[in-house]
Amino acid sequence: MQVTETLNEGLRREFRVVVPAAELDAKVNQRLDELKDRVRLNGFRPGKVPAQHLKRVYGRAVMAEAIEAAVQEVNAKIVNDNGFKLAGQPKVTLPEAENEVQGVVAGNADLSYSIAMEILPKIELADFKGLKLEKLTAEIPDSEVEEGVKRIAEANRPYGAKDGKAATGDRVVMSFVGTVDGVPFEGGSAEDAPIVLGSGQFIPGFEDQLVGIAAGETRTVSVTFPEAYPTRP
Repeated sequence: MQVTETLNEGLRREFRVVVPAAELDAKVNQRLDELKDRVRLNGFRPGKVPAQHLKRVYGRAVMAEAIEAAVQEVNAKIVNDNGFKLAGQPKVTLPEAENEVQGVVAGNADLSYSIAMEILPKIELADFKGLKLEKLTAEIPDSEVEEGVKRIAEANRPYGAKDGKAATGDRVVMSFVGTVDGVPFEGGSAEDAPIVLGSGQFIPGFEDQLVGIAAGETRTVSVTFPEAYPTRP
């Protein structure tokens, strides 16, 4: 067996491999020896089929197995001997010329093929003992902490049913349809939308006109969209 490196460029490697016909023939004979006690041929007792006759009948099929096994063995040897770690499956290019293929299968010619592969780069670990890290900290004023706690408490404040009319600070759940000149516009409607009156969730003037509303009541609210409003109709 002869292996010649034909390309060594970056992470790419290519090799030219020649497997002598004698090595392939030895693999074929070994495989046929394993098969002789199992095959059944008319006119011969089990295990008594002459080697040459067995080779005439099964030689081409067994040669195909031998070629595949030889390619796998050589490829594995190339990878192991060089300590490669592959980035993907190697690409094997076998002979394509009909006369060359027939010569190899018939056992009259050496098997010559090429293999191309990409390898993973070697990663060298750095010495981390000399590294120094700076721990970043932030000073948060007590006023900001208190404000954050208030926002969390407000967001999680429980609400219950209320008799009477809604006041600033109450939460109402409503369904509404927004229209311009009597025509509904996209993004201007909602079902069962919760809103805390006075929270400023909606455009200016909207929440103010809901103060005093009672459960089941219907109201018409008129507002003017700010010029910079993202979904201004």
